[in-house]
Amino acid sequence: TAKEIKKYIRYIADWRLGQLGLQPIYMIDEHPLPWLAPLLNGVEHANFFEQRATEYSKGATKGDWNTVWSTFDKRTKAKAANEVDGAEDDGPGLFGDDAGGVQAAE
Repeated sequence: TAKEIKKYIRYIADWRLGQLGLQPIYMIDEHPLPWLAPLLNGVEHANFFEQRATEYSKGATKGDWNTVWSTFDKRTKAKAANEVDGAEDDGPGLFGDDAGGVQAAE
C-alpha cells in the first residue's frame, strides 16, 4: 500500500542517515516490508557473458563519508599546487598506487 511504501522510504532514509553518522529523523526501527529485503539482496543468476556488472553499485553504501572528502580535498590542493609549480603529479594515484601508471615488466 501507499502507507507501507512511505514508511519504507522513511526507514531507508533513517538507515542512510545512520551510515553517515547522523541521528535518524523518522525513528522507524523495524523494516516495514520484510519480504522485500531477500528480493533486493538475493543472489543474481545469469549467464556470465550476458550479464551487466551490477556489483560495483552495491559498494556505494560502504565507507566513511569524512575520509572521502578529506582525501578529495588533499588531491585537489596537490593538483592546484602542481599547476602553479608546473610540475607533474608524482604523488599517489586515486587508489594509492604510484601516479596510476603501468610499469613495464623487467
